[in-house]
Amino acid sequence: MNVLIVDDDRFVVSALEQKIDWASLGIQQIYTAYNIRQAKKIFEKDTIHILISDIEMPQGSGLELLAWIRSEGLNVQAIYLTNFADFNYAQKAIELQSFEYYLKPIEFEKLKLIILKAVNKVKDSQKYEDAIKVGHYWQQNKEELVEHFWHSYLRTTDSNSYEMLQKQLKIKQIDYSMNDIFLPLLLAFFPYSLVDNKEITSVFEENDYQHKLKTIIVKTFKNSSLRLDGFLDLNKNKEEYLAIFKLQDTSFEMSSKDVIASFNQLITNINDLIKCDVQCEVGVISTLDKVKPSIKTLQFSSKETIKYRNKTFMFEGHKKNVQKYVEPNLQLLEHYLHINNKLSFINKCSQYLTNLLEKNALTPNVLCSFRLDITQLIYTHLKKKEILANKLFQGKTGDFLLEQSSRSVEDLMIYITYLVDVSLDYMEFTDSQKSVVKTIRDYIDQNYQENITRASLAKIVYLSPDYIARFFKKETGISLVNYIIKKRIAIAKDLLSTTDLPVHTISDKVGYGNYSYFTKLFKKETNYTPVDFRRLTYSKHENY
Repeated sequence: MNVLIVDDDRFVVSALEQKIDWASLGIQQIYTAYNIRQAKKIFEKDTIHILISDIEMPQGSGLELLAWIRSEGLNVQAIYLTNFADFNYAQKAIELQSFEYYLKPIEFEKLKLIILKAVNKVKDSQKYEDAIKVGHYWQQNKEELVEHFWHSYLRTTDSNSYEMLQKQLKIKQIDYSMNDIFLPLLLAFFPYSLVDNKEITSVFEENDYQHKLKTIIVKTFKNSSLRLDGFLDLNKNKEEYLAIFKLQDTSFEMSSKDVIASFNQLITNINDLIKCDVQCEVGVISTLDKVKPSIKTLQFSSKETIKYRNKTFMFEGHKKNVQKYVEPNLQLLEHYLHINNKLSFINKCSQYLTNLLEKNALTPNVLCSFRLDITQLIYTHLKKKEILANKLFQGKTGDFLLEQSSRSVEDLMIYITYLVDVSLDYMEFTDSQKSVVKTIRDYIDQNYQENITRASLAKIVYLSPDYIARFFKKETGISLVNYIIKKRIAIAKDLLSTTDLPVHTISDKVGYGNYSYFTKLFKKETNYTPVDFRRLTYSKHENY
């Protein structure tokens, strides 16, 4: 705690500094000033809790100083020392909320008691301010504290006893009672889209998307008896969330129709504001001590069911739906691939899934079995064309769409459409063998120094190595191996003619780490060793 003594009489200032046991009063620092200007500078740099000041001073009164202090919003206890028993002074001091008005001459024991009262007043004031700050902090951070409670409560594997739960509420200062009622909601988001069969984009790429989602939920239910109290992400992709609503009026009863209508409105708002599809799965209303097992059951049920975009479902107990998989007409689908009829292929797949939906016969197992059949059908068809399907669909895009395909019918159709689009486009490319040959030639021309094999070329054009070798020779009249050799020797000849690089360095540069082997090949192609070829070339230049 700090004190500032202000008096134009230096003897008074010195006496106050020396004759009062400031440490016993809890005062750590004593500042002094001899006029208002000096006092203001101290206030601007340091925190002052108690002001002891004369009133009448040549360069401005102590009352003017206190008026400035109040205008700056500083909470200071002011004690005035004066030689004048002027009523106007006393009245003005009271108006400025001074702590004490003391007439000189100074009796230090009495003044010490006054200062002690001021110290206690400062302590009381600090406690009050701290209480206000804590209350303000609580109001501002209540949402975070409540969400932290739900995180720890739901994610612990231990079963919380009634007494333990109450203890946690008390520790975290959460104003829940065991009779409070909560409604859990699982939200499954579908934020991704495929661009040009290559790039995956997400509306969740922004940093504050989770805050936006919460804001939309809060606004949707602002006039409802439901209040959002928790919003937890459930997986690493940030596409599934658990929202926990508190029923503010426990006497209020919501019908299933009202609940579905409310969450359908939430779906509409999410669609409009962040352009994202979502499914809502509404759990069972439970008291605080029962909500955890209720949520666990809801989550288990959700994992066992297929998602439906932009729909709301009420959880009514988990019922395992066991269905036998009946494969589609694979021969017809294969025919559509053979004639490059993408539209009919996609429509037939969509029709198959729609029929299962209408019969309530579509389960996650059925969905995965259908996906496996379609994938194998497409891969087999590509194999007949000598196309390496596993290489063609290898990469982040294919892997991501495959992972997502089991979530919903729409996601599976996105994946199937991607497989068909890429397959038909590539089959069209490979049908023009000249285009494939050009791709291979361009690759060899740019990477002749690398270890090029039929297998490495197969990865570039997604075709089987034997097939590449056959049609390359058919189209060019030269084998792949000889084309690579001729390309390397041509580069080597140029380097021998135009540079002074050592022959072994040139050998390395054109892809032959074995100098002897390079020399053998070079002589076979040119009838000269590399050294003789360089000598011959230099000789020709000299003659010119």
